[in-house]
Amino acid sequence: MADIWSEALHGLEPRLDRQTFDMWLRPIRLARVDGDLLQLRAPNRFLKEWFETHYLDLALDELESRHERKFKVAIEVVEEAPDPAQAERASAPRLEVVVDHGATRSGPRAPRKPKAPPRGLHPRYRFDAFIKGACNELAASAAMAAAEAPGTRFNPLFIYGGVGLGKTHLLHGVGHELYRKDPQLRIVYLSAEQFMNEFVTAVRNNEFDEFRARYRRDCDCLLIDDIQFISGRDRTMDEFFHVFNALYEGGKQIVVTADRVPADMAGMEERLTSRLNWGLVADVQPPDLETRIAILQTKAARDGIELSSEVALAIAEIIKSNVRELEGALLRVTAFAQLRDVELDTEFVRSVLGRPVVDKPPITVETVQKAVAAYFSVRISDLKGKRRHRSISRPRMVAMYLSRELTGSSFPEIGMRFGGKDHSTVINACKRIVALSKDDEDLRGAVASLRGQLES
Repeated sequence: MADIWSEALHGLEPRLDRQTFDMWLRPIRLARVDGDLLQLRAPNRFLKEWFETHYLDLALDELESRHERKFKVAIEVVEEAPDPAQAERASAPRLEVVVDHGATRSGPRAPRKPKAPPRGLHPRYRFDAFIKGACNELAASAAMAAAEAPGTRFNPLFIYGGVGLGKTHLLHGVGHELYRKDPQLRIVYLSAEQFMNEFVTAVRNNEFDEFRARYRRDCDCLLIDDIQFISGRDRTMDEFFHVFNALYEGGKQIVVTADRVPADMAGMEERLTSRLNWGLVADVQPPDLETRIAILQTKAARDGIELSSEVALAIAEIIKSNVRELEGALLRVTAFAQLRDVELDTEFVRSVLGRPVVDKPPITVETVQKAVAAYFSVRISDLKGKRRHRSISRPRMVAMYLSRELTGSSFPEIGMRFGGKDHSTVINACKRIVALSKDDEDLRGAVASLRGQLES
């Protein structure tokens, strides 16, 4: 029984790509076995939660198929202790040779003065001011993990989403947290547009060596906002490609934001797209009602605004698009109430902002998976697994096709939601369903029925 977990991982490894397996399953360790209960250990809370959400069902299926009985799993978070020798080396004073008027002596290195805070980081955009919800949990947790252990697990970290949803906030949060932990770190934050302008200036003024030194050598963490801006700029993309390689090979943290996934950026070089996909790609979605209320309450408390729960709910029901508009709406109704010297209540909010529009909840990949699993009488874990039997593979292809058609998610994002599959697998599934539906009336009817069910 001692090797029961290792055997299960060995069976799962061929069913997942190498990067997914190494990132999410290999770090999970077996602590002990108590009957049908496996006590596992994860190195951090984020990895534990991600494994439970996306891969626990696969692991339980593998265990059940190997031992013909059901198992239960409990996972505890156990931070990995640092290597004692490494810790001793890190804490020991470093010696250097100091030359002073021709004399040579050895002694402890004098403490370095803390560097100034990284240029360009907004003081309000810190992790403690960011409201986490289901819409942004993966991106937020990954950003915090990257700041906790830069250059290791989530490198590069690519965060994408629409305007005003918090991408830039998380990018600044990484910079602030890294500086708080180690003021000596050389943290560079800038937009992709600024990167391009600096590159053009360096070329024009023959200052290319200084430019390369700033981004390739004198940088411990590179934070780039709106990377889609350099799409189609061949020389800028080429330079960023070499900067990326130099930092990545040196174990330096790279965090990038964009308004779409790399594969959807028209004009972006394939080799650069590939590298942006090397690490974790995480999205931020429009906030749900609970998250919108929490954002309003946090901003009101920060700005000293008295805000009742009823008023917060009224604003959150009307403004649904993004965080910036939500915060702007709060300031607007507050200012109007003060100017008119009236009480800030729900009726006043509706008179200023309008009444909420009732709309149906958005269709998500998870919603599609549940509907397809119920329709074909299969398990969601089967849809995320790699079994190739037609009774599983066809529902899986249908689920991928409908996810692409109805959710607007990118091929890489859909692949990740289906157990970490490559985007090419999703593309092929969509093409297969389109082709098969032309001649298979039953399949065509199933797809139409599921589409109607989900859209209603």
